[in-house]
Amino acid sequence: MAVISSTEDFLLADDFLRQLMSVGEVDLLVGIPSLNNATTISRAVEMIEQAFQESFPRDRVVILNVDDGSRDSTSEAFLSAMLSKNSNPWGLTSLRTIHRITTSCSNAPSQGGAFRTMLAAADLLRAKACAVISPVASNLTPACISALLYPAARENFDYVAPLYRRHRFDGLLARHLLYPMSRAIFGKGIRELHSEEFGFSCRLGSHCLNQNGWRDEAVQFSPETWMALGAISSDFRCCQTFLGQKTRPVTSSGTDIVAAVRGNVAALFSCIESQQVVWMERTGSEPVPTIGSDHDLTSEPVRVNRKRMLEMFRSGVSGLTTILETILEPGTHAEIQRIAAMDGRRVTFAAEVWVRTLYEFAAAYHHSVLNRDHLIQALVPLYRGRIYSFLLEHHDSSPEEIEADTETLCLEFEHRRPYLLEKWKARE
Repeated sequence: MAVISSTEDFLLADDFLRQLMSVGEVDLLVGIPSLNNATTISRAVEMIEQAFQESFPRDRVVILNVDDGSRDSTSEAFLSAMLSKNSNPWGLTSLRTIHRITTSCSNAPSQGGAFRTMLAAADLLRAKACAVISPVASNLTPACISALLYPAARENFDYVAPLYRRHRFDGLLARHLLYPMSRAIFGKGIRELHSEEFGFSCRLGSHCLNQNGWRDEAVQFSPETWMALGAISSDFRCCQTFLGQKTRPVTSSGTDIVAAVRGNVAALFSCIESQQVVWMERTGSEPVPTIGSDHDLTSEPVRVNRKRMLEMFRSGVSGLTTILETILEPGTHAEIQRIAAMDGRRVTFAAEVWVRTLYEFAAAYHHSVLNRDHLIQALVPLYRGRIYSFLLEHHDSSPEEIEADTETLCLEFEHRRPYLLEKWKARE
């Protein structure tokens, strides 16, 4: 077994090391994390191989599957996936062959463990550029995969975030929290901080591999968000590239809101904490280079259970009174209680109140006023209230009006940034 990180024990299986040795050094690596994806992973492999042949015919390449404990035949399907009709059966060129290697997470499977294994493999293979691809993305094309790899492989970008065409009521956690708050604090506006598809350089991969904190729950749940935040908060070149429609697999029931907030917001707050020396001295924000459209919203009809959302907001505000009193300033807490008591047809969770709430939560996280996981969970009902208010206000709004609302929220976060500094330093 081989130890990869000097900061914590991390082992790669002997069989996997032998596979890596048989591959040798590569230019490009594409990783596919999997869990019970036997019916969909073959298509992902086909799209990746086509991308290699069309855009990187002379590069040394490898496709890596890191399985998270599948109970089906995912690994076998990955290795036996047929080449497309347009593929050269002998590889990319007469001088290059397509390599596929697969391994399973050792010890307890987790998203963080799978991602760390990919980084370790990329480091050992000296891959210049990498991409991570979802095994269930039915709309992903060779052009999309090339778009994620090209900026890191040819243009010296370190992090390549995707941009999607989304429904106007999709991706709300990113639009109402992750994007505007990270843009205001770190000065770079990456819209999709949490994504199943992205690209990165060997420099960023090695940096993340050698960081402490791999056992943190936020990193284990959302290593993608952690890497994106690490890129925008440090001296790494970042860009965004438009990939087209974002589709969900038909078997998906949607992401659990509690888990999404716990993982992604914990990663954001942890990064704000660890990078405070950097962001406290920074002012303003700068646009991130973007390839293609920087946003694209659709407005087809969609059903949302707003009644249930309002009920959970109200019950959370009522049931978490003691905890919220510990986290929030009295005026902010009183305002949220007032909002929760409003007639359901008139609930308005204003941007100013939402921004003040999040900055007070971030400061409370910094000062460890209570268990940090409990603190972040207490944010969930307030997030529901903010989204309920948004859906109520923008039920009939156009995509252009939704985008204007997003920009207004971003500017509110930037305008009130001094308030975060004030709260952050209050107990020093």
